[in-house]
Amino acid sequence: MSLPCLHFRTSLPALSLRRCSACALLWLLALLVGPAHAQSAPTAAAASAPAPAGTLVVLGGAVKDGNDALWQAIVQAAGGPGALVLVLPTASGDPERAARLTAEQLQRRGARTEVLPIAPRWTGSSAADALARAHDAHWVARVQAAGGVFMTGGEQDRLMQALRPAGRATPLLQALHALHARGGVIAGTSAGAAVMSETALRGLDDPFDALLRPLDTQELGLGFGLAPHDVVTDQHFLKRGRIARLLRVLLQSGRPLGLGVEEDSAALIQGGVAQALGARGLLVVDASQAVVEQNAPLRVQALRLSYVDRGDRYDLQARRLLPPATRQPLPPGAAEGRPAFFSDVLADNVLVGTMARAAEGPGRAALGLAWRLHQRTAFEWRFSADEHTRAWGGPTRDDHSIEGLRLDIRPVRLAQPVYEGAPAPR
Repeated sequence: MSLPCLHFRTSLPALSLRRCSACALLWLLALLVGPAHAQSAPTAAAASAPAPAGTLVVLGGAVKDGNDALWQAIVQAAGGPGALVLVLPTASGDPERAARLTAEQLQRRGARTEVLPIAPRWTGSSAADALARAHDAHWVARVQAAGGVFMTGGEQDRLMQALRPAGRATPLLQALHALHARGGVIAGTSAGAAVMSETALRGLDDPFDALLRPLDTQELGLGFGLAPHDVVTDQHFLKRGRIARLLRVLLQSGRPLGLGVEEDSAALIQGGVAQALGARGLLVVDASQAVVEQNAPLRVQALRLSYVDRGDRYDLQARRLLPPATRQPLPPGAAEGRPAFFSDVLADNVLVGTMARAAEGPGRAALGLAWRLHQRTAFEWRFSADEHTRAWGGPTRDDHSIEGLRLDIRPVRLAQPVYEGAPAPR
């Protein structure tokens, strides 16, 4: 959507943060992250723990029945044809239907399936029943006998209340961790993907709100802690412009890496490496070197973005993109030139195109705007390629693999009204 008669006025005042001393920095971090950070700060023990032998398949939601690459990857990771994969429909508002449809897709790819009836919306069940079944030795034993578990979409609060109430892992959640540790697969789509990481986002339907203010304790909470300890997962990512909320989660929680998965796509995580499967790819947000200059509204510098296209892999520990041999390195764009401008960087699938123009186009930069029609405060996103940026191209012009693109965000003012009708002809 273009913006007729769009003006930028003087930007909002910035609060510069000086790294004057270790004590000042610690005080500032405590001020910025608030109470929500305390529950999710990575621990030294978690950082040093060995990687599980198993596989996570983090699906971005809206997975199509015909997406063989995703469904087959789950079955293969569970042990191949004949492997037992359990369906956990806890999050669903119609768990019996969700379980049946999921089981059908897994069976079509050769898996044996069983359904775990652990769901507050299961016919004749309640939240208390779901919690009781998550403690039941019978269902725990089924997980112990399986090669994999698939968590359906829905509302992630249902998953948390049934499997990790008040932050305490139930025997069933402990069994999921044990399955993953011994070499099994845990897959989840939509809400089932959102709970993969230790820190999880709840709600916040409009990602733009995360640019205006920090998240509260109702929006930022715990997940299942299955993903690598320093990674936060998000889904429906490019379709819904969720990068704004993911980067806020990283800055507020202290986790350095965000992994955004697009719809009908998946991140297959094994041995600390994420592979992009399905229709599109993954967006990695690296906030490890980010400098927050202002918290509300957000002003931040030195975020790093990488786009992991389908078929690519990304080393989550080394922070390196690993493209296949079919990708060819692209030369940097010309240093001179006017950066391209994108009028709504949070719109459906605009982000990757903006990144590609910055990495490959003239000026080695691109500008984007995040805004809402009746909101005076907007945000300028500046994407720039530097010595840390690399790009690869594929067989088609839509194939982009991009590593280490810099992102700086600053608040700006929109003139109000944003536009008005032209005078009628005389």
